[in-house]
Amino acid sequence: MNHVPDEVLGAIDKFGESLLLGNPEPISGKLRTDLRIEIVPDTDSTATCRYRAVHTQSPPAIRDRGSFMTTVIDGVDEQLEQWGIDPPTAYTYAATVNGTHHYEGTLQWPSDLGVEID
Repeated sequence: MNHVPDEVLGAIDKFGESLLLGNPEPISGKLRTDLRIEIVPDTDSTATCRYRAVHTQSPPAIRDRGSFMTTVIDGVDEQLEQWGIDPPTAYTYAATVNGTHHYEGTLQWPSDLGVEID
């Protein structure tokens, strides 16, 4: 069973296609009512993947929030991997902004894709 909304899977596919065309654009989407994802290109071969979680606790890594959260994050990572994008081993706590906990990790892809970040 897929726990990643089709809208987010489609956004990841658009990101992957834009990598192949050499012009990756940031994407974002709603995974659950309390969880959002954002991917922002940083360099010609990396992007920051940020999860924004509304929760009373902020464990060191987002997968520490339980098996269902792990299933969702794994689904996103699997979709990224289909495009040749390597996710990090963990998305770690970065900050709390206005009560929303941010977890971040660096995505990587081969630098020979011809991507140019302005």
